[in-house]
Amino acid sequence: MRLRNGDFYTNVFTNKLYRLNEDKGSSWYLSLRDEEDYHETEKISGRDMIRLVAGRYKKATPFLS
Repeated sequence: MRLRNGDFYTNVFTNKLYRLNEDKGSSWYLSLRDEEDYHETEKISGRDMIRLVAGRYKKATPFLS
């Protein structure tokens, strides 16, 4: 699996759509924007993010409005 900044993933448990982001320090995190606020997951290494995504998320193609 290869991580790509800007890809979208759906959480298989909550069905919420997250965006994968890479910061300037090469750490990775998922972000969610909902009606109330903007949320980010903890920043982790690429290897750990691959494990997280593989176990709890499926790749998604967001629809454009």
